[in-house]
Amino acid sequence: MSNTIMSDTSLLAIPEFNERRTTQVAALLAHYSGGQISVYKLVKLIYLIDRTSLERRGRPVTFDRPYNLPFGPTPSHTYDLVCKPWEGEYWSQYFSRPQGYIIKLIKDDISRDELSQAQIDLINDVFKEFGNKSFGQLKNHLHSLPEFDDPGGSSNPIDWNTLLKATGWSDEDLITIRQEFDAKAKFENMLKNMENDNTG
Repeated sequence: MSNTIMSDTSLLAIPEFNERRTTQVAALLAHYSGGQISVYKLVKLIYLIDRTSLERRGRPVTFDRPYNLPFGPTPSHTYDLVCKPWEGEYWSQYFSRPQGYIIKLIKDDISRDELSQAQIDLINDVFKEFGNKSFGQLKNHLHSLPEFDDPGGSSNPIDWNTLLKATGWSDEDLITIRQEFDAKAKFENMLKNMENDNTG
């Protein structure tokens, strides 16, 4: 079922997190990093990819649920997959369990069927800008983002309306994006209901 969250004025339906697409994004990032990548860098790069996609196109790549953590905004579903890869049926085909905060690609052939060329170009752009940043540099950048609200030692969800406004959307454009999110979420629910009816 698609996530539904409370906005300033109404309920905003959010399309589902896409594990397959996220895995392909992560696999490309690990490939660009030489076949392995730190857990921290991976989740932060994926957050920045989604954020950059919101800025440019009005929608994220993964539709992961963003949370504020002490080290900065973090895609929560991706973080769970990194920490517990055996829980992701598709993710576990590509990645090892983390060892010393490093995860490794275990598959040479990286599928890209979930990614458009525009998304691949965006991933390349983000990696070129941030892929060689140190832990401290990434943390400082993420802490400077307007949607970051220090949660102390815990974690707090980032409201999608806050994130959309932080990436430059307002007025009629913001309404249009909200409508597109809602339409995509409803379409996904309709397909799921049809699948359930066929298997029930």
